[in-house]
Amino acid sequence: MTKLTVPSLEAVVAPVVSANKLAVANLEKLTAFQFGVLRSYADLSVARLKAATDVTDVDSLKAFGESSVEVAKELGAKVQADAKALADLLAGFKAEFDKLAKVA
Repeated sequence: MTKLTVPSLEAVVAPVVSANKLAVANLEKLTAFQFGVLRSYADLSVARLKAATDVTDVDSLKAFGESSVEVAKELGAKVQADAKALADLLAGFKAEFDKLAKVA
């Protein structure tokens, strides 16, 4: 007679528990990243609004316009850098789940 073995409940649910823990850890990292980016863009917006309130004459308007062009360039670079950072973060998540799937 062949002896059948029944895996323990712990052995069955262990991969699920590991995946859930990894998902929560990654969600925490993603949330921290998103809040950091949100804060950065909010700070930039408030700074630009404050700068706009300093416009009192033609010269200050000209200076504000020139600084706005520079800020727009910097913002474009920041958006690209943030997009790359997000892509790298997500690629890291995928690699972690792939590694976990191979183990399970």
